[in-house]
Amino acid sequence: MSFFRRFSSSNKEKTRDRSQSRNRSEILSGVQQWPYYRDLAIESGHCTIPSELASLRHSRLNRSLYNLVYTPNDELNYFILYMESCSLSSYLKFILDVHVFEKLTRESQTKNTDQQTSALALFHRYLSIDANYLIPIDDEIRRTTLSLICPSNNSTTPDPHCFRTAREYAWSLIEQDAYPGYLSSAYHVNYQLKMLTSNELQLHDILYNNSSLAYFIEFSEQEKFIDLVRFWLAIEHFYQSTINRMIDSQTLTENALNIYEQYISLQAPARLGFDDAIRARVECSICQPEIDAGPSSDTFDQTAWIVYVILQREYFPRFLQSVIFYRHISDLMLKLRNEDTALTSRPIKTIESDTTSINSDNLIQTSSSPLLPPPTTTTQSNRQRNPSVSSSCPSINQDVGIKSKGKFSMGYIDPLGRFIRDPDVDTYDSALSSNRKTTSNPIQFIANLVRNEQEELAQEEAAARFAESFINEITNMTANLDNQ
Repeated sequence: MSFFRRFSSSNKEKTRDRSQSRNRSEILSGVQQWPYYRDLAIESGHCTIPSELASLRHSRLNRSLYNLVYTPNDELNYFILYMESCSLSSYLKFILDVHVFEKLTRESQTKNTDQQTSALALFHRYLSIDANYLIPIDDEIRRTTLSLICPSNNSTTPDPHCFRTAREYAWSLIEQDAYPGYLSSAYHVNYQLKMLTSNELQLHDILYNNSSLAYFIEFSEQEKFIDLVRFWLAIEHFYQSTINRMIDSQTLTENALNIYEQYISLQAPARLGFDDAIRARVECSICQPEIDAGPSSDTFDQTAWIVYVILQREYFPRFLQSVIFYRHISDLMLKLRNEDTALTSRPIKTIESDTTSINSDNLIQTSSSPLLPPPTTTTQSNRQRNPSVSSSCPSINQDVGIKSKGKFSMGYIDPLGRFIRDPDVDTYDSALSSNRKTTSNPIQFIANLVRNEQEELAQEEAAARFAESFINEITNMTANLDNQ
């Protein structure tokens, strides 16, 4: 029998089977249409599902400040560079150093005298009035910290939490000022592009990042599986409400019933097609014997796990190959280009790192050495193109003073009787700050300016050609998909 006859006969058998059981065909139109659904239903009945779901309830594209600083990740390198550009690296280094100090104290790996020596070193480096990396804390916090490091009873054992108040103060400053700025900076966009274009990207990275989720919702509407995504979002909102206890038990029960009636019941308008056993388990969890008990946080965990696996297997790979996902990347690239343009128009301040830290400096250098994030290259190129960007970290008052002097300012008379302008005033000329002999040759000075301008124009033309080719590629892909 030929292949086409076998294929035709198999189709006739499938048609006959479907005609014999229309109810079964109707059920298989939902999540049960996938051949691995039965295995998922059995596996999702295990008690380990809540813990596995908890490990997925985060996005590496949008970490919290706590996870960014205290959990192992490669995004910390980008955050360190951002903090250096804002002259706030001392705050982060202080928090990391205190974390290492408290860890060593808990493990009792050092003697009491060594612990006190390390604590005093941290205090003189960050908290004392003449500290090299001063944290602007109150005098009361400074005195309290010092008294905990050196108790009045002449003990050599410092309090293991002597830096807690100062650390909380520095943490609040980072959380209120630095971290929101980092999330909208070119450093964070660079990390997102790296993550989105890597093979490590997972579905939960998209679902728990609002900007990426918007593109995934658009794709789900286009591919007609928006009910699965809406069901997942409704379950997540219910879970967060249960954990945080934002509403009372009666409201939680009403919300759970709304989800059940919308997606799970036999008369649901957006029925997903779960089997009878799962439906009965959800009903029992919602209708608790105790009136004030309310539904538990794991009421929809089994259904959530099944939906997540289906989204991960069936739709997420297609999303990564879609035009919508490419548009997501192109939008981030456009945002990054705008951020780079903004960086060239303002000074980038850095603080040189010190190697005298007790251990966290080595941790920072080790974590940043395998990967040099793109913002480093961008910053260096901006400094070459814009000599006004200085790495000497002048204060705001110094910047204002320099700008107020103008180009025609005081200078000095050299031995040949020529007037030489002070190089510290004209920050726009890097040659003046490095060698005075260069300024004495006006022809060479003008040649350097022309050459720098030509290099900048060449870089802008190359960027324009790259953007044009990228847009043409996306347009061609869109046209091909439309033809298909």
